[in-house]
Amino acid sequence: MAENLILIIVLIIMAIGLAFSIGANDETISPLVGAGVLKFKLVLILGGVAIGGGMLLFSGGFVSETVGKSILGEGETYTNFMLLTVLLSSILWLVVGSFAGIPLSSTHSLIGSIFGVVIARSILLPGGVITFNNEKLGSVILSWFISPIFGMLITYVLFKVFAKFFLSRFRGLNQIEKSEKIFKWLLFVAVIFAEIWVGANSGEALGILIGLRENNTINNAQYVTFAVFCGIFAFLGIYFAARYVIKNLASQMIDTRPSEGFIIQISSAIILMIATLWSLPISHSHVIVFCILGLSLAQKKEIDKRGLAKMGAYWVLTFPLAAFLSGFIYVIFNIFGLS
Repeated sequence: MAENLILIIVLIIMAIGLAFSIGANDETISPLVGAGVLKFKLVLILGGVAIGGGMLLFSGGFVSETVGKSILGEGETYTNFMLLTVLLSSILWLVVGSFAGIPLSSTHSLIGSIFGVVIARSILLPGGVITFNNEKLGSVILSWFISPIFGMLITYVLFKVFAKFFLSRFRGLNQIEKSEKIFKWLLFVAVIFAEIWVGANSGEALGILIGLRENNTINNAQYVTFAVFCGIFAFLGIYFAARYVIKNLASQMIDTRPSEGFIIQISSAIILMIATLWSLPISHSHVIVFCILGLSLAQKKEIDKRGLAKMGAYWVLTFPLAAFLSGFIYVIFNIFGLS
């Protein structure tokens, strides 16, 4: 009983820690800093409130329920050691990627880890077969390919419409600069809107807690309490840890026009909103990259095809490698009689 209690405490702490890392690795508010719309600390506070608020507003289901419940077959639940395996695998793979300088998706890593641990348990334990909701799993994986493409298309179309009906009206640099001052505040609205949906679609931490609730380790009141802690720690992640990434990215965005940032953020927010309402966990960073690609295509700028192909390879490899790592960790647990 004492060992089980320790395991439960570890799982809850790791889930809340994962929420902190979601905030710590988020760069959504970088355009606001780069555009100099508001003071740096205020931007961090507003961004933290937005991501934490989005996480809490949608904690009752949607993406977190997909991760913690509905991706499995009807009536199936995770064991606590399966959840521990998923967390360890996801975190280890992301840490490896960080040290190697490889941009990875926490969403792909988590879903891959879930896939790996379910397959490993089904193979290792007689009578321990756990099924997937194949329709839901297929929809999630399909959304990883569709969401970036739609992000690119929406950005492309928005810029073309913007250029034809708005930019074409201006004559001279002074008029363009005046319009860009207005777009600084429109960018603020777009970024905060996008940040809310980033929080709403980040179901990794809450998914673990829902997994604990579904196997009756915690009750619903406890789930709500811990979900609040996740929202708070996502805020703290942005405020205390993400500031370094945000400053670095913001310094590279000084030459980016607020109107361009507005189009990119609105496009990504639309994709995140649709995916969240359909309970599909997607990668925000992947969508943003393709939104930037869509803008470059619309502006007929040169595209780094080699860099894009490299990122694409990492994205595709994350799922199977995370699954393999998760299965390996679960085998180790099973050797010691922990399942």
